[in-house]
Amino acid sequence: MDPVKHQAKQLLREVYARVLFHTGLHALVNWWMPKRLTILLGHCLDAPEINGGLPDDMKISAQKLGAILDWLDGRYEMPTVSGALAALEAGSNGQSLVALTMDDGYRDNATHLLPFLRERSVLATIYLESRPLDERRANWSHLFFWIVKREGIEQLTRRYLQSAEDPAALEGLRRCLEEGENRLEYRVKRVLKYDAESNDRDHVLARLFDESGGDMEALTAELYMSWDDVRELRDAGWELGGHTINHPVLARLSSEEAAREVEVGARSLERELGSSATSFAYPFGRPWDYSDESVEAVRGTQFQNAVTTSSGTNTPQSDPFRLKRIAIGEETELHLVAAEVCGGFELLRRFGLDLSPA
Repeated sequence: MDPVKHQAKQLLREVYARVLFHTGLHALVNWWMPKRLTILLGHCLDAPEINGGLPDDMKISAQKLGAILDWLDGRYEMPTVSGALAALEAGSNGQSLVALTMDDGYRDNATHLLPFLRERSVLATIYLESRPLDERRANWSHLFFWIVKREGIEQLTRRYLQSAEDPAALEGLRRCLEEGENRLEYRVKRVLKYDAESNDRDHVLARLFDESGGDMEALTAELYMSWDDVRELRDAGWELGGHTINHPVLARLSSEEAAREVEVGARSLERELGSSATSFAYPFGRPWDYSDESVEAVRGTQFQNAVTTSSGTNTPQSDPFRLKRIAIGEETELHLVAAEVCGGFELLRRFGLDLSPA
């Protein structure tokens, strides 16, 4: 998109949301628009002693999340994803719905988020990678974050170049260094995520992690819940959903590999929790991160719905295997959440104006 048009769109989005929020028009829009489900997407409640090594955009403070939940309280029902979909499909005339989700299964979900939400009588849906739970092994991105925190992104990139054999990754990483320091960590991670051959990437990062003194079991125990933690969430009424074995970009896998990631992760949940999970989250979740074949792999299991990271709300007409979510984090503005949840942006789409974030 043209930079000027992008800036104009963002300004209009901001002004429109503020008008709805501060004038109270959000209540009128909410009443007028059809019943809908808005799914909020996060990863961690900020807890430096547990997730201090994760990027800031993966965390939200208790203060920020509390402000969002306090505003929603009384205006919207807040069940789990599957519970919300059942209520939406029932077609009653009750309140619209909001579901809180957290991806990956980080330990703060049990130690910090559970007591925090208990105080507010709010449930959540947590999407779980199975390998950290079954094998106590974190995926490649956490080895990446760990090394970057200790050695810096440029040092990691140069070490990777000395160890890797994958031509696409080598070319992409050399280009990143040539382009300079601006957003270097983001650009390197993107190369490793989309361009690098996954087996080579995982092998190289594991070796670099070991050479730097990393302890895989200790890192996983620091970051992720255990199955006992997960069972505590289940007993509290939370929904536990599937999120593959090891969080790959499903669109980059063969149909057989994608199906295995989905099915094995689902079987782990059923084995440990005693019942089948009904909700699934596509890793990374943007339209280019999963494919039609990925969707069919999910449909072919016991899962009854699946969430993406595409922004927006959901109606009874939405594809239950391509549900939209709204990302929340420390920079999230309450007026933008309110405008989305009340159906304000969907109202504009009816008139041909899409102010969805880029």
